[in-house]
Amino acid sequence: MQNNQSNRSKRPVGADRPFPWRCQRCGACRVVMTTTHYDAAVRHDGRDFEFAVPDLHIPSCEECGAKVFTEKVDDQIRAALRAHLHLLTPEEMRSALERIDMTQKEAAQRLGIAEATLSRWLNDIQIQSRALDNLLRVFFAFPKVRTVLDGGAQDPLLGSTDILDGRQRNSIKAL
Repeated sequence: MQNNQSNRSKRPVGADRPFPWRCQRCGACRVVMTTTHYDAAVRHDGRDFEFAVPDLHIPSCEECGAKVFTEKVDDQIRAALRAHLHLLTPEEMRSALERIDMTQKEAAQRLGIAEATLSRWLNDIQIQSRALDNLLRVFFAFPKVRTVLDGGAQDPLLGSTDILDGRQRNSIKAL
């Protein structure tokens, strides 16, 4: 499961037909939907993560045991990875945008990310990094952060100064 999946469909031949399917490994017509414990290993945000998916619904061959990884199976693994990493879900992000009454376009502009990037997160095509998840959480939680992060109109000194009692003090020391 990678963010840069090829254009090749994960849908096996005959996937829209009812089970059983023909197994691509052994040729037997014994692929049925099963529920199993699955230990996943996924690379995300530059690191490898191992986690369990306790009730993975996956087509498996009763003859040879081959598992068929479909888009729905990938969705389950992606959801388990988000849960394992405690990342915001697309539903939580959409709900937060509604709560703060902000469009996807405005939020992306204020966060300094491409609207297409936010769209990929909201449509569960891509999982946000831990750093951007933290930024999203702060952005959604604190109205002052949303006010200060104002895209192109943002104060260019933001972050290069400390805020003390409403006054700014330059935090960059002369060398």
